[in-house]
Amino acid sequence: MKQVSYRGKTITYAQVLDVLERFDHEFRASFPDKSWKTYAIKHNDKIYPPKQVMRLATGMTNVGSGGKPVNSRFEDLGFTIITLDENESVAKDNNLTEDAETEIAFSLEYDLENSLIANLEQLEKGLRLYNENGIMGQQVDAKEAGRIDLLAIDANSNLVVIELKAEEADRQVCGQILAYMGWVKENLASAKNVRGIIVANDFTARARFAAKVVPDLSLKKYQISFRFTDA
Repeated sequence: MKQVSYRGKTITYAQVLDVLERFDHEFRASFPDKSWKTYAIKHNDKIYPPKQVMRLATGMTNVGSGGKPVNSRFEDLGFTIITLDENESVAKDNNLTEDAETEIAFSLEYDLENSLIANLEQLEKGLRLYNENGIMGQQVDAKEAGRIDLLAIDANSNLVVIELKAEEADRQVCGQILAYMGWVKENLASAKNVRGIIVANDFTARARFAAKVVPDLSLKKYQISFRFTDA
C-alpha cells in the first residue's frame, strides 16, 4: 500500500481517495474558487485544491504555504498535479486572503467538533456520542452519502446526525444532512428514530425555509467564548 509522510502524519493512497470523495460531497459546492488558483490535484477529470485535501487527510489546520512540499506528497502517491492558469495578478493577492480564510474556517470547524465531543450535553441535554456496532460517532464513513461529522444518541435513544459548519450555512447543507440521516436510518437505526442537527455560525433565509419542512431537523447557532491559561 502506497503511503507518504507529511509533518509527521502518514497518508495513504486510499485515504486521499476517501478525501476526494468527501470533498465532492461536502465542500465543492461552497469552496471559494479563488482559494486555489495555482495548483490542483486532477483525478477522474475533476480538480481538487491540494492544501484543503492535505488538511482533510491529516486533520491539520495549518499545512504550510503549499506548493512543492504538499504537491510532491500527492505525486509520490501516484496522483497528478496540474498548474492552473493565473490570468490576473490580483488573483494572487486574493489567493492569500481567501486561503487564510479557508484555513481559519477549517480550524474553527475542527475546534467546534472537538469541543462538542468533550461535552455533547452543551448542545442538548442527554446527548452522548454514538459508540456501537464497532463505530465511533466522529467522522463516520457513510459510504456513498459522505462523511458524518458527529453521530450521537439522545436521551430517548434516537440517533442524532450532527453537521458542523464554521460559517453561514445555506440550503445545500439541508440536503447534505438528509443524505446522512437516510444512510443512518438504513444502516444503523433499526427501529430507532433518526434526527438531524445542523450547527453553524448563522443560517441563510433559504436554509431556514428548507429546514422548516424537514421533520426532525433542527438548526442551532454556536457562539465562541474564550478561555485563558498560563503559557
